[in-house]
Amino acid sequence: MYMSPLPVDSRPLGPLPISAPPISPLPALEPASFGVGVPLPSPAGPRAASPALSWATGLTVGLPAPAADAAPLYRVGKGCLALMRQLDAERRQILDILGPGRLLDAAVLARLEGTAVTLAPTELEPVEAPPELCRRLRAENQELLLVRALGHVTRLGRQSAGERVAAALLDLAAQFAQAGAARGPAVGFPLHLGRGDLADWLGLTLETVSRCMSRLREEGLIAFGREGRLVLEDPAALARVAVGARKVEALYAAKGRPAGRPAGRPASRPVPSANAATCAP
Repeated sequence: MYMSPLPVDSRPLGPLPISAPPISPLPALEPASFGVGVPLPSPAGPRAASPALSWATGLTVGLPAPAADAAPLYRVGKGCLALMRQLDAERRQILDILGPGRLLDAAVLARLEGTAVTLAPTELEPVEAPPELCRRLRAENQELLLVRALGHVTRLGRQSAGERVAAALLDLAAQFAQAGAARGPAVGFPLHLGRGDLADWLGLTLETVSRCMSRLREEGLIAFGREGRLVLEDPAALARVAVGARKVEALYAAKGRPAGRPAGRPASRPVPSANAATCAP
């Protein structure tokens, strides 16, 4: 389906400010755009006078059809959205995850032929601002989506499963951890994505995601809290895993070694499955 391009305004917009999140799960000395936690926009900006639109969990967000001259723009007030494409009856690809403060551009969503699905009770606030400011916000959001998409393509194409999972958890912490919620070096946040959602986002199988999460937990890098919360116990170490600077031990291989095997007798080497091969960072 052909979508006509959005009108281009020839007037210069100036620099597009993209600020760091309130709590960055990355090491303090790492740059904000360091291949794991890509830049996120500041939640500051015009607030809507109109009431927020609300959806329960697991619903497809219906938005007004975008017009060529006035595409609706919304800000996530609370909750979690997954931007996705349905590939066929059984397969889907999650393109991006949107947390509070992120913008949803109805025109971009239509051009991607994608849908927005709620992974938690979600509120969208219509952005009501002068046309020039809306153009700046829309341009900033499109730049952000491009940066995140390029980073995600690299993640899917060149990173191991363990690196992808670690990077995704850092990204989610940057979007959903609230200011003042950290205790010491640890950062906690509500994990709105199930393991199937993570698999559809990271191009992995459900079993591979489960194995990688279990390894990170046994390494002491993450912990599961109450009410669906996830705690990054050592975000700096997790960031090193995400870029391949730290290798996660093959815990399952060590635990699966038969007890009492005679010394000097080599153990049979099982043929590694595709999932096991991809999970080692």
